[in-house]
Amino acid sequence: MPILIDIRKLTIIGKLIQHGAKNVTESLSTMADIQADIQIKSLSFVEPSDIPREIGEGTYYHTNIRLTEAPYGVFLMTFGDRTAHEIAGHMTGQPVENETLNHMHESALQEMCNILTSGFIDGIANTLGTTINMETPELEHSDAEKIADKTLSHIQTDSLSIVLDSVVDLRDRDTEFQLRVFLVPDPGAFVNLIDKLDVEEIREMESVTMAHEGDRAF
Repeated sequence: MPILIDIRKLTIIGKLIQHGAKNVTESLSTMADIQADIQIKSLSFVEPSDIPREIGEGTYYHTNIRLTEAPYGVFLMTFGDRTAHEIAGHMTGQPVENETLNHMHESALQEMCNILTSGFIDGIANTLGTTINMETPELEHSDAEKIADKTLSHIQTDSLSIVLDSVVDLRDRDTEFQLRVFLVPDPGAFVNLIDKLDVEEIREMESVTMAHEGDRAF
């Protein structure tokens, strides 16, 4: 059964992602004392079976969680070795030598994954006007096929994956983290949530947020 969403509400999906990304920057600032900007370079929709191709060839670090509340489904984040080394080195103050992460690097990388994942999910939940409970993400390293097999084994065949390429750019530093995020919600639960949202309410929410940010600027 195809996913049916009122075409006028397709913009809401973009707003969900933007708010999730904005919340990531706030989480980085609060929890890791990192000032950063996040840019969404692209947003697309693919079938879950196409996710290995979207991830790419070679091995990647990845973390995934199952959402235990609507919209249910899976949140998956992947990034390459270079980004992993940049994050680990920045978090610990110790460069990665010989392409090998030590225990301190791995712990820092896990912490950053927790911040990034919870930031995206909380931002989306706030926009939906709900809470989304989730499991604790675990950091792993494997190739695209194994990532997909482990992450998507229980996903419905009629699901659709929201894919976004993002760059976390650290302010005042020549460092950036390139992340790829896959949100694969339960089709029925996702459509139900979107249908309940009003485009004008989202716009009003953004206006209030921008006004508050303007007040803090002075």
